[in-house]
Amino acid sequence: MINSFDSKEMVNPLWIDIQPPGLFNILQSLIRMAFPNRELREGGNNKAGDYIAITASKQNEQVVFGGEICINGKVNYKEERHPLTPDRIVFNDSIKNWARKFIYRLLCIHLDRNFNRYGILTGVRPVKIAHRLLDEGWDVEHIKDVLEKQYLVTPAQAKLLMDVANANHSFLLSAVDARKLVSVYIGIPFCPSRCYYCSFPGTLFSDYMRDVCPFIDALIKEMNAIGDYIISNGLKVQTVYLGGGTPTVLSEKEFARIFDILHRKYISPATIEVTVEAGRPDTIYPAGLEQFKKAGVDRICINPQTMNDDTLSLIGRSHDSSSVIQAMEWARWAGIKHINMDLIVGLPGENLHHLQSTAAKVLDLQPDNVTVHTLAVKRGSAMARLEGRAGLVDRAGEVEEGLNYLGGFFTKHGYRPYYLYRQKYMRAGMENLGYARGDSFCIYNIQMIEERQTIIGLGGGAGSKFVNTDDWTLTNFYNPKDPKSYIQTLERLIAGKVDKLRALN
Repeated sequence: MINSFDSKEMVNPLWIDIQPPGLFNILQSLIRMAFPNRELREGGNNKAGDYIAITASKQNEQVVFGGEICINGKVNYKEERHPLTPDRIVFNDSIKNWARKFIYRLLCIHLDRNFNRYGILTGVRPVKIAHRLLDEGWDVEHIKDVLEKQYLVTPAQAKLLMDVANANHSFLLSAVDARKLVSVYIGIPFCPSRCYYCSFPGTLFSDYMRDVCPFIDALIKEMNAIGDYIISNGLKVQTVYLGGGTPTVLSEKEFARIFDILHRKYISPATIEVTVEAGRPDTIYPAGLEQFKKAGVDRICINPQTMNDDTLSLIGRSHDSSSVIQAMEWARWAGIKHINMDLIVGLPGENLHHLQSTAAKVLDLQPDNVTVHTLAVKRGSAMARLEGRAGLVDRAGEVEEGLNYLGGFFTKHGYRPYYLYRQKYMRAGMENLGYARGDSFCIYNIQMIEERQTIIGLGGGAGSKFVNTDDWTLTNFYNPKDPKSYIQTLERLIAGKVDKLRALN
């Protein structure tokens, strides 16, 4: 798997020799994070070229780790020893943790810096560790101590994780409630144009009647079938989220069909939030917003990504910053209760000055939520292809500076972090962080990220999460992103979701 698209790096692979081989899958994610622009190849290469060699062995009731990194002639070696008590075997959790700590420390030595402020954590949802310990009755200071010492998370990040966990922990459902309360995501996989950084397939349409209408017919069929199951089995829908793509490319007629079924089969007094992702300001207009308000939508997302017009043009957005301001004014006029906004750090050509300008303009608009995203350069996007040919520039320090600035700025002005997640291919290996004013948290965001509630995904590219409340494990189920594939496999998709729901109830 290649994390970058620079042809120079592709012809100079980084060889990874880990013994025993069973440790490779445990350690590779940290190596990829440390060297995001390199192609990794597993196996020995007789130390000809760039390589990382790691060994773990049992010697005299100890586990001994040895590691050597050689890149561009720079060599670093490290060794660690840990006592092996009788209740431990070579591949139990404690020794896996030692191995990850060892490679992390060695990589930091070689790079002369801390390359991951989350320490040995590379997963999408690091806050789940804090939630698990809170459930067990641990206090905040002890949890922070675990994050710093067991997982090598920096003190600042440990505090952030605890701030987020404390903000949203009360919204997590008990096992009893989670058996009856679900959330619903409806995916509309169409956009008016493709953003420079986007790799989402099948999103553009040239003929509304030919491309969009058949998809809506299929979506209505899926909504009817799953809605019938929800009603007949006594489930209640807590939150509804219409996402995409860009749902606001749909006509008022198609939205009326969707909302009709939502009110007949999904929305009830138990429903506390209905959100529409109106990500592109150029797809928002007063009549549509009035329709949302009448249909019970109490939250929309208006996502400028940046308020710098030159950047908006560069990344393929069909609007400027004045369109964002106009959309916000219309949404307030229509009486939409809550408005979310998304921003991206790491966009091409942007520096701290651009982020400062964007932050000031966004604050003037007084959104209820602001989610600050770290740019993730996805394979298949125009950005990955074009920047790869030019050579992807490592902007980790600059991106981190921007994230820190925006976090401090919005916190200073009354916003607090309430949900956090990470993604592959992020610049600087950092996070996406949602901030909210007062009590205006987006409950769907919390339930989706913390994975303590079943989420039923309907429509194109929609992901379902079926949560087993006995141990909070989950099963994922994904609809095809491509509208045609979704339509063709609809019967199987409906049957699969019903089977998953039956297994939980």
